[in-house]
Amino acid sequence: MSIIEHFFYQWKVHHRVVKSNELTPKQISSVPCPTCGAAIGEPCELHTGALRSEPHRDRKLSAADAVESKSSKR
Repeated sequence: MSIIEHFFYQWKVHHRVVKSNELTPKQISSVPCPTCGAAIGEPCELHTGALRSEPHRDRKLSAADAVESKSSKR
């Protein structure tokens, strides 16, 4: 991987994380959780079955991708 590719990749990852932190709870729950399998509109769960205080990171990233792809279609 070249230096330019490395920096672009780092920027892309950073951009996704920042985008995921700007999402509303409604936007985050609009996608299913790939980690725990929580359905759309349902909160994420711990492996014990108890509710998590925050959604899984992968769910936030999936929601950021969904919001971004939805806005790019406009």
